[in-house]
Amino acid sequence: MPDTLLASGQAVYWIGAVMLIMARVGFIIYFMPGIGEQAVPVRVRAMIILVFAISLAASGVIDLPVLSGLGEFFRYLALEATIGLFFGLLLRLAIWMLSITGTIIAQVIGLAQMLGIALETEAQTITANALAMAGAALLLSMDYHVSVFARVVTLYGDIPAGALGLVDPMFFVMRGFEAFGIAIMLAWPFVAVNLLYNICLGFINKALPSLMVAFVGAPFMIGAGIMLLAFSITTMLLVWGDRAPSIIGWL
Repeated sequence: MPDTLLASGQAVYWIGAVMLIMARVGFIIYFMPGIGEQAVPVRVRAMIILVFAISLAASGVIDLPVLSGLGEFFRYLALEATIGLFFGLLLRLAIWMLSITGTIIAQVIGLAQMLGIALETEAQTITANALAMAGAALLLSMDYHVSVFARVVTLYGDIPAGALGLVDPMFFVMRGFEAFGIAIMLAWPFVAVNLLYNICLGFINKALPSLMVAFVGAPFMIGAGIMLLAFSITTMLLVWGDRAPSIIGWL
């Protein structure tokens, strides 16, 4: 740690150090699956961010640059916030992947209009909510949040304060493409069943034009889809748990 942050005394040094650390870890914790969920009260999340930032500032394990004025301080504050946003969004990709899978499943089995509570900024389908909550619970049971806090400390050695040039935007883009591909892969059995269902529906409708096959087949599709989800959700989460670290990419 330097002797002064803004060359204005110890009080300003500690305040500036905590603010710089909060700029990075704030976004990471805000987007972290589990702790960063909208269901967690804002005061709880803010307290976790503040306590973690104060602990890092007091520990002396992070080297912060010597800044000569407010202009440079705010520039570093913006750079640190951008770095934190980058790594926080990578964490969130793991949950968004399950949300996409759940949305696709709800669409193909006929539950797209049944919305659950708003775990994110808006209400999602019940299957998306179920998979997202299950994924967050699985990550927390694997102590991934401990790995995140530990990695945040060592991350300052790889990407020092203000070193935004070391962050590769294409890395996030490629992880996003990979996450979307895995989401489609997880939902593909349901898409295949829905395709087979619609093919059969077409043949039945051709043979019996007077029969309202849609009204007969819709309850069957919903029931079969729910049963398939019940049997496959464990395997889906296991596959997702194996792929999630590669999506996050920095743990």
